[in-house]
Amino acid sequence: ETLYQGTPEDVYKQARYAIDAGVDIIGPECATPLSTPMDNLKAIVSAVHEGY
Repeated sequence: ETLYQGTPEDVYKQARYAIDAGVDIIGPECATPLSTPMDNLKAIVSAVHEGY
């Protein structure tokens, strides 16, 4: 829900939370709706590039 309806900041925070909790694979859970904002997907990439 956050990926589709949240802000890029919300998505980034959730991705960083997962990384900090030790999650090894970061990505959408199953399917990504075509109308998902591209900036939200980029927020995941930014969080991952910041490092584990």
